Amino acid sequence: MVFLLALGLIFGILWTLISVVLKLLGLKPPLIFNKYPLKGIFYRVKFWLALLVLRRLRYRIYRRNEEVLGSPEHLAKIDRPQELSTDPKSYDVVSFMAANKEGQKLMVTLERRRRGVLKAALYLWLPEQGLLSSPNLPDMIHFTTEDGQESSEFQGGGFHVYQEESMKVWRIQYKGVLKSQGEEEKDIPVNLDLRFKSSSTEHFDYSRDLSSSLIADSIAREAWNERFYSVIRSVNHIMDRRTHYEQNGELSGKLILGEKEFPLKMLGFRDHGFGTERCLSSINRYVYFALFLDDGSSMVVGNLSQPSFFLSSLKVGYVCTPTGQYQPLTWSNFELYSYGEKGTPPQHQNFIVRTEEKEYLVQIQEEASAVRYVGGDWDSKVFNQFVACTVNGVAGQGHAEFLYRHKGGRPEDIAAKDPNWYRNIKQFERSLTLLDEQEERDFIF
Repeated sequence: MVFLLALGLIFGILWTLISVVLKLLGLKPPLIFNKYPLKGIFYRVKFWLALLVLRRLRYRIYRRNEEVLGSPEHLAKIDRPQELSTDPKSYDVVSFMAANKEGQKLMVTLERRRRGVLKAALYLWLPEQGLLSSPNLPDMIHFTTEDGQESSEFQGGGFHVYQEESMKVWRIQYKGVLKSQGEEEKDIPVNLDLRFKSSSTEHFDYSRDLSSSLIADSIAREAWNERFYSVIRSVNHIMDRRTHYEQNGELSGKLILGEKEFPLKMLGFRDHGFGTERCLSSINRYVYFALFLDDGSSMVVGNLSQPSFFLSSLKVGYVCTPTGQYQPLTWSNFELYSYGEKGTPPQHQNFIVRTEEKEYLVQIQEEASAVRYVGGDWDSKVFNQFVACTVNGVAGQGHAEFLYRHKGGRPEDIAAKDPNWYRNIKQFERSLTLLDEQEERDFIF
């Protein structure tokens, strides 16, 4: 009897201690601008716990399955245009960013959604011409099929982007007009035909290759409350619903602009993402840099704020060496609250990042900028900057994106041109939103 009483007392004490620990871990840390958490008093404990869990999770999902995930069959499966599922938020997006020593820069992005909806943008920065863009911008929405039929290609609005060799070669074609961004806007006929080629199938998968230390740092800053544990319990499900990888290579081909034809050759990368978890309306902010250096290396640096997913400030990125080796960033002092928090991106940025092998001082200066809106109801506003940079003294060129929430909606004069079936869907979505007391909105398109 005494033994049972003692055992009960021990269990009672342990349960009390566990409850106290969980309560302490759930304390809300200090916030900057009421959004970005600082390191709380239990940051180090939470960091090492998160790091341990992340490493075990990644081993179970990726490391022990490397042979299958690296097979030609699997790579071919994830690299081709994806069949969109019946989920209304299903998406498939491919993007290219590139630049060269002469200062020429190109950005192309195409996002396939259900019923033939294509969100597309093209920017071309030429030092002698200035900034040119696809004519629909700042709106990105194109309707590529009759009566909202499904589509299986990255095609429409003058674009055709397609795979020629799995994980090696993609083709980018655009025929139409580009709009000049100077004081006097004019449409210039253009025929763009480029080939993106990678020297190998190596790529940077964000779920597999992003530094565990950066993810653990972000998680350790959050309050570990019941909502947090609910997200953790569903992490496998969430990861199954999104894939995102990038691959460096060379972009080359020809450009016919007006009556002038000239070749283009740039260092660049291809980005491919698909799944059902890409709702921009839940993202607070992000900043993203893609830099291409004169020594043949490249660098991606970013910071994402998505508090609804308990990632109020997630730093991401990597360095790709001239030989095509990807080195994840393990530390960065680029903080969102220091750069453009009030809604206007800075024209100059200086920050430091590190990999396991090296530290980099990054200095960036804007040369031109443009605005586009993303999401079916213009849920977000993106500033695309075209920049010159210096990294540890090595010159380069590149791109920057600053995304902010946008609550102004898509203008009626633009929406009035949409097909009736799409307008009816948007009206239905808004009616559902009015019935929902939550602030976050998950628009289908």
